[in-house]
Amino acid sequence: MEVERLTLSPATGVTPGIGFYLSGLDEVREQLRETVGSMSDEQIARRAVEGAHPIGGLVLHIGEAEWWWIQCVVSGRLEMTDEDKRIAHWDVLEDPEGFGALRYSAAYCLDAIDGIRRRTRDLLASLTDDDLERTYSYKRRDKRVEVSLRWVLHHLMDHEAQHKGQILMLKRMLG
Repeated sequence: MEVERLTLSPATGVTPGIGFYLSGLDEVREQLRETVGSMSDEQIARRAVEGAHPIGGLVLHIGEAEWWWIQCVVSGRLEMTDEDKRIAHWDVLEDPEGFGALRYSAAYCLDAIDGIRRRTRDLLASLTDDDLERTYSYKRRDKRVEVSLRWVLHHLMDHEAQHKGQILMLKRMLG
């Protein structure tokens, strides 16, 4: 009998503990890439049902969330510049009806979030495994919130995996 062995090794260029999280993030990203990569521009932009977001918008939202958590919260730059908002496609889900007019392709959406991932890697390369327990704070609805880097990395992996499942469902609905 043939045995398929699945393991997870830490990503290179970062410390081992951070590397395991980054490998998990990269695995989910590859699954997302396989799901979305061959979709047409029309499929990326169309809403499967009333009230749903277009798949391309969800892909860009994944990058938007990663930008917020890593480039804003972890880096300590909580005030976003216009350039930050442009790179992150800030508030991309605000206008699901108008997303199609942007004429983004699957390749464009994936390239955009891959660019954000490269910046994530760069920032994570400057940290150590001791930083996994370091807390970062931000204000949310008149409350101070503190999160550890370990929580942020887990949250990003979970967030992308959940949206990948949503995207798979919407893709099936689109035919």
